[in-house]
Amino acid sequence: MFEKTKAFFKNVKEKLTKTSESLTSSITEVFKAKIKVDEEVLENLQEILILADVSYSSSEKIISKFRDKLKNIESGDDINEDFYLSFLQKEIQSMLQRDDLALTVEAPNIVIIMVSGVNGSGKTTTIGKLASIISKQKKVMLVAADTFRAAAIDQLEVWSKRVEVDFYSSDSKDPASVVFSSIEKARIVKSDVIIVDTAGRLGNNEDLMNELSKIEKVIEKQKDVTLTENLIVLDGTSGQNALSQIDKFKSRINISGIILTKLDSTSKAGFAISASYDNDLPIKLIGIGEGVDDLLPFDSEDFSKALLGLD
Repeated sequence: MFEKTKAFFKNVKEKLTKTSESLTSSITEVFKAKIKVDEEVLENLQEILILADVSYSSSEKIISKFRDKLKNIESGDDINEDFYLSFLQKEIQSMLQRDDLALTVEAPNIVIIMVSGVNGSGKTTTIGKLASIISKQKKVMLVAADTFRAAAIDQLEVWSKRVEVDFYSSDSKDPASVVFSSIEKARIVKSDVIIVDTAGRLGNNEDLMNELSKIEKVIEKQKDVTLTENLIVLDGTSGQNALSQIDKFKSRINISGIILTKLDSTSKAGFAISASYDNDLPIKLIGIGEGVDDLLPFDSEDFSKALLGLD
């Protein structure tokens, strides 16, 4: 579905400039300050990572690896800031690398992708971009399962027209009922993939969060559909503030992966490490701009290098 090219990495690197410049300048200063890397340097490095919105637990994991690495360094080794940046990159790559990073859009029957997230995360826009990508190979239907915000329904319909895919909405006020009827419609029009926009769910609104569980259960009861992905969209500019959303959504639905948006607008993209590693979830896609083509597959090597401004 995605053809990885050198342009992919170049694009990601350019869009993560705010984070990479902030991180690398701080890290370089730490290592230049002392020839010998000791506990004080490691503490400073951990502080830099935390300021880039890497969680304490994730940063502790990285520092622990650094500490182990230092024990094996010989006195004659060529050690400088580039050496440590390279080591840091490889450790971040390792923490983010998983076997389930690829988006699953294949099944013996109709594929359903459920997308959740709070208001303002860029979720509906992301769904539009995702539909554009998938529609190059499969027949896609967008489903407006947010019955509480008319504006959300209208926005999704606009996206369906923009990327030329089918659109379904209903007068029903029950989101689960809308999804049920959309499956019936998909059977008729022979859709391959249904993307469900659950829209504006707020983690502190019990009623709205309960609707997510109902939607998931309705889908799972259908015999001729497969819920291949249950994705949560996180706003990259929110940093660690977005991490609490994962716990709230995981308590209601079986999240299969993360989509990170607005990474081109933040200097704290380091939270991506914690979003994935701390929660044992793959990052499936990243949004790095407003354009239709600015939704890219996540690659742990590309991302870790871009995060630190490395080639």
